Amino acid sequence: MTTIFELASDECDKLLRSCMFGRLVLVDGPRGVEVFPVNYTTVGDAVLVRTAPGSLIDLYAEGSPLLLEIDQVDPERGHGWSVVARGHGERVLDEERTEDERRAPGPPRWLRRQDTVWLRLRWHELSGRRVDAVRR
Repeated sequence: MTTIFELASDECDKLLRSCMFGRLVLVDGPRGVEVFPVNYTTVGDAVLVRTAPGSLIDLYAEGSPLLLEIDQVDPERGHGWSVVARGHGERVLDEERTEDERRAPGPPRWLRRQDTVWLRLRWHELSGRRVDAVRR
């Protein structure tokens, strides 16, 4: 038997801050919904993502509704959770970042490229679920 639990906002916040990899969802003009795997960091009530100038994230995230989804799954134990942060994108040039954002470690770089554009997602909603399988 599997049980699904809604996560409290404070637990969603804790899980979001404990991770660094997720999927950013946005709607671009010509192709519709896009999902991007991203490395991120959190500062205050915002997620920060670095991207390259001219990328789809750079072109379409500014002012758009965005969603960041993170999760963890253990299929052998039948356990997992998922957290979603919802908000709007803000394109932020490096010199426009706040002092706290400058002091915080940036998202890890897995690719070596000129990611000079920052995207800030200030969330207005955090939600999540945990799934647990009861073993007999």
